[in-house]
Amino acid sequence: MATTPKFAVEDRFARVAILFSFVMLALGSLFGLVQALTRFPGLLHALGLDKVITPELYYTGLTLHGVANAILFTAFFIMGLAVFVVTRDMNINLHGPLLRLACMMAIGGTLVAAVPILLGQATVLYTFYPPLNANVLFYLGLAVVVVASWIFAAVVFHGIYRWKKANPDKEIPLGVWGVITTLVIWLYATPPLAYEVLFLLVPMSLAGMPVDVLEARLWFWYFGHPLVYFWLLPAVTLWYTLLPRVLGTEVFSKTMAKVAFVLYMIFSTPVGLHHQYVDPGVHPVFKYLHATLTYFVAVPSFLTAFNLIATLERAGRARGGKGLFGWVTALPWFKDPVFTGLALAIIIFGTGGFSGVINASFQINYVVHNTMWIPGHFHTTVGSGVALSFLTASLVLIPLLYGRQIVSMKTVKAAFVLWFVGIMLFSVGGYLSGLAGEPRRTYAPPYLNGVQVTAHLLDLMKSAASVAMSGALMFWLGGALFLGTLFFSVLFGKRVAFEGEVKISPEPGPASWFEKNLKLILIVGVVLILISYSLPAIEVYSQGLSPAPPQGPLK
Repeated sequence: MATTPKFAVEDRFARVAILFSFVMLALGSLFGLVQALTRFPGLLHALGLDKVITPELYYTGLTLHGVANAILFTAFFIMGLAVFVVTRDMNINLHGPLLRLACMMAIGGTLVAAVPILLGQATVLYTFYPPLNANVLFYLGLAVVVVASWIFAAVVFHGIYRWKKANPDKEIPLGVWGVITTLVIWLYATPPLAYEVLFLLVPMSLAGMPVDVLEARLWFWYFGHPLVYFWLLPAVTLWYTLLPRVLGTEVFSKTMAKVAFVLYMIFSTPVGLHHQYVDPGVHPVFKYLHATLTYFVAVPSFLTAFNLIATLERAGRARGGKGLFGWVTALPWFKDPVFTGLALAIIIFGTGGFSGVINASFQINYVVHNTMWIPGHFHTTVGSGVALSFLTASLVLIPLLYGRQIVSMKTVKAAFVLWFVGIMLFSVGGYLSGLAGEPRRTYAPPYLNGVQVTAHLLDLMKSAASVAMSGALMFWLGGALFLGTLFFSVLFGKRVAFEGEVKISPEPGPASWFEKNLKLILIVGVVLILISYSLPAIEVYSQGLSPAPPQGPLK
C-alpha cells in the first residue's frame, strides 16, 4: 500500500469504509434506474418490462434506492474521509479497537437491514413513515448503524481532543473544522431518531403497536433535515481544501470558511418543521419559526459561494485571466478531472441551493411539497453537489489509500460530463412536472393511471417527465462509467507509491476566537434546538395522540 505504517489501522478503516460506500452507491443506483424506467411514458411496455417491474418491485426499489444511496453511501464515505483528514492534518492515531468495532457494527447493521429490504419486507421508503410497517430487522439494523456512528464520532473527537490538549495555542486545521461540524450536526440530530426507532417503530413491527403519525414525523424530521447538512458539510470541506490545492492557491478567506462552519453548526438542526408545512396538528407560528431558521441556514451557503468564487477568481487571474470574466476561461475546466468534478458539483449545488430556498417558503412549499419538484431539488443537492464531490475526492483517495492509479482519466471526465448534463435535465424536468402536479412516492403517475387532469397539464407532465427521465438515464450511465473505472482501478490499476506528508488543509496558524469558544458555540446550538422543538413537542403531546395501526404501502 502507498500509505505509511503509522496509519495502518486508520487507512484500513478508510479503505473498507470508502469501498463499501461505493458498493452501496452501485446497488442503490441500480434500483434508481428502476424508478426512472417506470416514469418514462410507454417505456416499460416497449421494453416488455411492464409485467416485471410491478408495484411491489417499485416500492422495494424506492426503499433500497433511498436507504443505500442517501444514508449508507454517504455515511460510509464520510467516515472514511473523516479518518483520512483527521489523521493526516493532525498527524495523530485514532483508537484502533474502537474504530474496528464501529466499522464491523456499521457493516453488520447494514447487512441486517438489507435482508428484509431485498425480501420485500421493508417497503417503507426512505422516510420510513409509520404506519407503513417493516420487518423489525430493518429498524434494528439501521439502529446498529447509528450506534456505530456514535462510537465512530467518539473515537474522532477523542483524537481531536488529544491533539488540541497537546497544541493549545494552535489553530484547528480547516479540514478538521469540517469534520467537527459534520459530526456535531450528526450528534445533535440522531438521538430523536433513536427514540423513534426503538420506542415507536420496533414495538410497531414486533407487536403491532399503533403509532401516532404526527409524533413520528416530528422526530423523523428533527433528524431528516440536519441529515442533509451531514451530507453537505464533507462536500463543503472538500471545496474549501481540495479545490484550492488543485489550483495551487489558498482559500480566499479561511476566517469566512470557519464562520460558515459555525453557522452550519448552529442553524442546521432546528429547521425540520419546514418539511411538515402540509401536516396538520402543528401551529403555524412554530412552522414560521422553522421557516425563518431555514433562511438563516442559507447564510453560510451564500458565504461559501462567495468564498469559493473569490478563490476561483484568484486562481484564474494567477493563470493570466484578464477582464471581468477572463479568469473563468483561464481555469482548467477539462484539463484536471479533480477540478472538473468539484467545479461541476459546485455549479449543480448552486441551482439546488436556490430551489431549496424556494422549498423553505411557507406558501410555495404547499404547491410543490408532494410533487416531483422535490426529487428534482434533491438530486441537485445530495445527488450531485454531494455525490459528485465524493466521487471526485476518490480520484485523490484511491491512489493514496490503495496504492493504485486511476486507469482512465478520459473515462472519468466523460462520466462527469454525462452526470452534469443528465442531472440538469433531470432536475429541470422534475421541477416542471412537479409544478404541473405530478406526485412523487407513487408507482403510477397521473399520465399512466388514468387520473383526469386537464389536457394542458397532462401534456406538460408527459413532456417534463420524458426530459427528466432522459436525464436520469444519462447520469445513471455516467455513474456506471465512473464506478466501473473506480472498481477496475482498485483491482488492476498501476501501482503507485507516495512519500512525505499528505495534508488536505492549509498550514494552521495560531488559535483563533473560534477554537477558544467552541464550547460556547455548541451551547448556543443546543439552546436554539431546545427553543425551536420544545414548543411543537409540547403541542403535539398536550393535544393527545391518535395512534394508527401498522400497514404496508400497497394496502
